[in-house]
Amino acid sequence: EKEEVVITDDDVKAMVEKIMNWKPSRDKVKVLVGAIETLHTSIDEEIDTVWGKWLCKYKRSFVSEHLYSLCKRKEPQVQCVAFEMVQMFALHGECGSLLATKEMMKLCVSNVKSKNKQVSKAASGALTTLVDHEDARFLAADEGLDKSMTTLIADKSLGVVTKRNCVVTFGRIADDPEVASLMAAKNPDILVKNFFDMIDKTDDTDTEKWALIAMARLALNDEFSNIIEKKGYIPYLFELAADKIPARKLAATLVIAHLARNKGLRLLLVKYRAIQLFCSMAMNTSVRADMTEMQRVAALGIKHLACNWELRSLCGRSGAIEACIFMVKNRDPEVARFAALAIAELSLLEENGLKFCQRGALKPLLHLARSGDPRSEGAAISAISNLTITPEQQSIMIQDGGTKAVEFLQSSSNPRAAHLAKNLLKRL
Repeated sequence: EKEEVVITDDDVKAMVEKIMNWKPSRDKVKVLVGAIETLHTSIDEEIDTVWGKWLCKYKRSFVSEHLYSLCKRKEPQVQCVAFEMVQMFALHGECGSLLATKEMMKLCVSNVKSKNKQVSKAASGALTTLVDHEDARFLAADEGLDKSMTTLIADKSLGVVTKRNCVVTFGRIADDPEVASLMAAKNPDILVKNFFDMIDKTDDTDTEKWALIAMARLALNDEFSNIIEKKGYIPYLFELAADKIPARKLAATLVIAHLARNKGLRLLLVKYRAIQLFCSMAMNTSVRADMTEMQRVAALGIKHLACNWELRSLCGRSGAIEACIFMVKNRDPEVARFAALAIAELSLLEENGLKFCQRGALKPLLHLARSGDPRSEGAAISAISNLTITPEQQSIMIQDGGTKAVEFLQSSSNPRAAHLAKNLLKRL
């Protein structure tokens, strides 16, 4: 067996200093490239746990200044390894914050357009990681990176991986709802056209998935979702959601779930059987790793659709009650929380509330209410409060041992949960 090589602080210090002390007048370029590659492979596996923190503490200028100067060099082989190192360093939160400057982002964008395919690929990869930090998203949007990515994804000269990285970058910038709202207002017609053209034409499923995720994040904006409907893409989204490829199905259904927030589109989505889509996805018993994601999306879609008496009644008759009870029993706390939020909406219709109580929704909700997580407690108590409006529902609640759970919630760290619990106790 090979003896495991232990990398020490002194080893990393020596590697970094070798890179920083390199002189173009004295040393060959391949010496610099080799030094960067050696450092990369030595600390790659522990950048997030060990070396990111160490570098920020002891070699901060290397991260914040020297690496940028390496990315600016004219030699393509140096640029490639430097951008790859930026991508690795940015996996660590503090290193990512140091690197995610407007200068570094603009440098990445300009090199994505490089004629050298390897440099273009490395720069786009660095950019995807740089924008994956909360404080970097507003800066990226302010500097117009979203517009740059929209232009680049329509560029036919880019390689598959580079184009995919541009789509991922756009999607990650849009991860913040406020930023997504700002992005949705910038040339929305061009955005919709470029992204749906890519979704239709690409053979790369990852690129397609991230393009759909980007559309889902922007679809939270009503004006943007109206454009998607106006351009006739809603039937196409339902086609994708019916596909057998899980990544495509999940991402397309997420777009539909976000479109359901737009009250002007809800009846149209119901016409295309959105309720049945969400319910079938919720009731899937597959053991796939992404099954929990599918159920979260299903619960979110049901919650958004159940916005008025007519739609709550329709959801109740179309299998949403059984789907929500199935999901609220899930061991994944996020799936259970989203299901509780959907139950809270559906149970505003009294007949749905009674069915939920009679079919055993209260016990898993009471269990979720005792989880200790403030968000889960808030979702659970909202659902329980809406489920116990009538004396018949309250009687079922007491039989299921709900009084103790509600008493427990009076001391919740979530003020809204505590307030609802006190009111519910008075009612009981």
